Amino acid sequence: MAGETNNNEILIPQLSRMWLAPVGTVAPADATVAMPAGWYTVGLFTEDSLKFNSEPNFEQVRSAQSAYPTRTFQTTDAATVEVDLQQWSGRNFRAVYGGGRITAVTPAGGGAKHFKFAPPRIGGRTEVAACIEVIDGGKHYRYVIPRVMQMEGVSKDLAKTKESVLPLRLAVQGGDDTDAWYTLTDDPAFQPPVPTITTVTPSTGPAAGGTVVTIVGTNFDDTSSVTFGGAAGTALIVENSTELTVTAPADTAGAKDVVVTTPGGSATKTGGFTYS
Repeated sequence: MAGETNNNEILIPQLSRMWLAPVGTVAPADATVAMPAGWYTVGLFTEDSLKFNSEPNFEQVRSAQSAYPTRTFQTTDAATVEVDLQQWSGRNFRAVYGGGRITAVTPAGGGAKHFKFAPPRIGGRTEVAACIEVIDGGKHYRYVIPRVMQMEGVSKDLAKTKESVLPLRLAVQGGDDTDAWYTLTDDPAFQPPVPTITTVTPSTGPAAGGTVVTIVGTNFDDTSSVTFGGAAGTALIVENSTELTVTAPADTAGAKDVVVTTPGGSATKTGGFTYS
């Protein structure tokens, strides 16, 4: 349909970064602010290796009366991060192996120090926080993941004809106290649509309040409040994206503006409800 095609909504990751930090480190507040203290970048990685995979799992109920599943339900959620690191360092080794110990070794013959890396033993892997950053011109995206853990074996290709990479494979960890992952972006295509109000029914009620009002319009998803002359309505129920019900509060006599507020903005019906 006309107006639905917009090539500005095509994402081309022109620049990508991968950040790690100890679990509990303050996350960035938006898509462009400088990364808070405690985060470090893993540095260079191969241009086509960065992947974020969301992998929900479902089960299906089969019944004798149908050739199709009669119910499908989600059992678990899962997500993974994959990237092949080009920079070999102690921090990157610890990330790739899920922890481990690095100790200094003094050469018997003198000279510069050597270092010993020992991977974690069973039960010794540690979780980290991760942030994937993708930039396309003026658009910025950050996938913030509060907890991830390395949960795969590590295979390194030590070929002579190309750089050897460190395969970072992280599994997203969840919990009831926070989002398992979320995205921050300044991409205007993510701006929720502004709501509109078409009708307020009934449009009159007693000054004592208590009138159950139905409001019809558009883009009511995630409505956070409805006010009558500045006073918040109660018992707000969003029936669907075009209809909601709310109980009018008490107010003085006269016509009052009705305002519906959503993440996309606010819609006002001037004098939409009259108290008598």
